[in-house]
Amino acid sequence: MVVVRRAIEADIAAIAAVGARAWASNVFSFEPELPGMRMHVEKAFRAFAETSYGNVLVGEMDKVVLGWGAREEDNDYISDLWVDPVVQGQGIGSAILRTLMANIRDAGYLRARISTHARNVKAIRLYEREGFTVIEQGPEWSTSLEREMDKVKMLAELR
Repeated sequence: MVVVRRAIEADIAAIAAVGARAWASNVFSFEPELPGMRMHVEKAFRAFAETSYGNVLVGEMDKVVLGWGAREEDNDYISDLWVDPVVQGQGIGSAILRTLMANIRDAGYLRARISTHARNVKAIRLYEREGFTVIEQGPEWSTSLEREMDKVKMLAELR
């Protein structure tokens, strides 16, 4: 059973590792890996985890962090959702996403927003199953890839 809880400082290494593995397995399936990119991304996930773990929800099974999601600011935007590639498809992402959406609703918002790479079909399907619809698609600057990429922006009405 997946347990979703607020991250604590002891989760920093797991947050960084899961994020980097999930990002690499996903993005490198449709984007070329440039020299140094993996190290750059690992450092970015570590820095994010160190400074923002208080905004992170982790999904764990048997007390092992297997995924996480975040709202970097207290608004209606879900900035991150990452699940370790070896356990994707087991409900961890759905559990985290539903909890994030409930938190957004409880904060008084009527809608939740999320975005992803337009070629990240697995993520788009997950978001659609949870009630999101694509509202925009187009180029957007990616800090992690250091170039423009095609992104989709999605919206869900909260009940």
